Amino acid sequence: MKVRTEARREAILDVARRVFLDAGFERASMSEIARQVGGSKATLYGYFASKEALFVAAIHAEGRKLLETTVADLGQLAAQDLPAALLRLGEALVSFLGLPQTVAAMRMVLAEAGRSDIGRLFYEQGPGEGLACTAETLRAAIARGELRDVDPLIAAQHLHALLSSELQPLWYQREQASPTAAQCQAMAQRAVAVFMRGYAADPVAAK
Repeated sequence: MKVRTEARREAILDVARRVFLDAGFERASMSEIARQVGGSKATLYGYFASKEALFVAAIHAEGRKLLETTVADLGQLAAQDLPAALLRLGEALVSFLGLPQTVAAMRMVLAEAGRSDIGRLFYEQGPGEGLACTAETLRAAIARGELRDVDPLIAAQHLHALLSSELQPLWYQREQASPTAAQCQAMAQRAVAVFMRGYAADPVAAK
């Protein structure tokens, strides 16, 4: 019996991400991915139940690497300084969303969402998880009296929407360049400032 390893899984995800981004979901084939990995389609299906599952895992892999530490520390940092913690999250999220490969992946997901379960899978395993984590952080801030008593999930949705709002025009452009670190910081600062003005329990603290 062949033993599955994390290193092999990561190698499959790296190859799959390149193939999907180059060819698109519809044209990318499991056979081509297997060929580039150096195995068979049976090997791929030993790790991932379907082409859709492999696509979603491959698309999310890079995001998890870039955001995992920030998200894991969010609650602890927020308990010490909520605006600073949200700004750190915002900078990381804006940087990730501004990457050309992230924009390309979003386009693919939206194109396929009406024809398969890719949209639901992508949301549940990516944006949905991020929103849930942010909502828990905001729930704790509400309990501490730092934010108004509101639905924390809706507040998290508003925060994430503010953070992505200045990047959305990239989705409609054929060519786009990643925003610089300074631009990402400025976008995050503007988004968090608007969020705190809308949700802070003490309006003075949001200024």
